[in-house]
Amino acid sequence: MASQSETSFGARLRKAQDIQTFISQFPGYNPPRPQESLAGFTTLINSIIATNADETNKQQLYKAAVDTRKAAFLRTTGSVDKLLTPIRGAVEAQYGKKSTEAIAIAAIIRNMRNTKLIQLPTNPNQPNTQTTISQSERSYGSMTQYFNDIINTLTQFVGYNPSNNAIKIPALQTQATNLTTLNNNVATRIQNLTTARATRITLYTDLKDRASRIKAYVKAQYGNNSNEYNLIKGIKI
Repeated sequence: MASQSETSFGARLRKAQDIQTFISQFPGYNPPRPQESLAGFTTLINSIIATNADETNKQQLYKAAVDTRKAAFLRTTGSVDKLLTPIRGAVEAQYGKKSTEAIAIAAIIRNMRNTKLIQLPTNPNQPNTQTTISQSERSYGSMTQYFNDIINTLTQFVGYNPSNNAIKIPALQTQATNLTTLNNNVATRIQNLTTARATRITLYTDLKDRASRIKAYVKAQYGNNSNEYNLIKGIKI
């Protein structure tokens, strides 16, 4: 189901297209500015249609990036949280439960488990979401850093070589690189979506202004009680 915001944008575009249809049939329609001409208004509408499609695409890419990153960190096979227990168990088995190595790894794991991953908002451009985005990115950044700390600590342990391939150092390093890539991808998608929505808002602001000017011109050209003005005067964008 489309959000209320998306429905509103679609409704406003539909009304603009109604104005476009009406003025195309007005005899002698020739406003003083090219922006309100049929060609100029059509160009703006086409730009809005393209921008709406671009925003939808960027919204989908944003959601996919958020979901993919979350899966890499939580509750899926091979995710970071699923690796912590095997890592701790491997260290305790090799070096002893009360060894310096086990204590060091346990401390980092404890910090990771105390870090709450904050969910990103569905719409990063809604009011008051910047704080949530900042908190979310910090939480994922912290988890990534702790994971790197585990890897760096394991590399210092003499002879660390578990039989589980998923927690060998090369595999963990690959995972860490992937986490950084996923974090960067989410940040890029947020920026791209924010830019697309800012562009769309600018276009819709222009659309509202042009529709108002078209009404003023039609009223002046054809008269307050004309059929032409009556067709468009009640259309609000």
